[in-house]
Amino acid sequence: MNRTEAFADVIRFHQHECPGAAFGLRVAEAALSRLGLEEPAAALMIVSETDACAVDALQVLTGCTFGKRNLIHEDAGRNVFTFWERGADTGVRIRAKADSIVFRSEEIWALAERIEAGTATVEDETRFALAQSERIAKLLEVPAEEILVVDEVATAAPSPKRLAPVDVCVDCGEPTSVETLHDHRGRMVCPACHLAAHGGVLPEGHGDHGHHPHSHKHAGGHSHGEGHKHGEGHKHEGHSHGEGHQHQGHTH
Repeated sequence: MNRTEAFADVIRFHQHECPGAAFGLRVAEAALSRLGLEEPAAALMIVSETDACAVDALQVLTGCTFGKRNLIHEDAGRNVFTFWERGADTGVRIRAKADSIVFRSEEIWALAERIEAGTATVEDETRFALAQSERIAKLLEVPAEEILVVDEVATAAPSPKRLAPVDVCVDCGEPTSVETLHDHRGRMVCPACHLAAHGGVLPEGHGDHGHHPHSHKHAGGHSHGEGHKHGEGHKHEGHSHGEGHQHQGHTH
């Protein structure tokens, strides 16, 4: 991978230069190297524990995307990414090294907060831009071990989400994947309507039972209602899957 050309590709997609995009490039580079892949593999799977800028770099450089369902977002607010070749029994987990330049310093955070609040001076904005540019340059140049921790994980690769037919939520009337419709007291409702039915807070574990009868998660007999009522019938007209204080969850 030519790092200069790769970063240019990432920025064309991400639409601005930032340390997070540079960090994501180094993560992708390290993952492909550790897995012995010279080029992205169609069978690659990624679980990302953040939705920050680095994820755009991963999409560009690995070919994994949300739309292809081989990029899975499990938000834990941390710069951690696990990679597998599909069907593999082991993977590679890569995380940002604590106290590294991946994370904003207190000074950079203070500058950013003034800029976002609209109280920054021209000098503040210049200092922030310079500090970010310096971080980008360092992130693209330093040895990987200065910014990344790479470990093997002995867990099997996750399977991509399956395409699923849709049925209608009986509350809002919107076609919703049968994998996410929930049987709430005998009524099939989407996640938003299910949450609203409980006043905005679901009881613990409440989202893990009472699935649509055509969902692969449905085992029968675990509904908390009095039977299944569908909307307007089973439809196949689409698929709908679907810096710490160091502020360490953020890498811009």
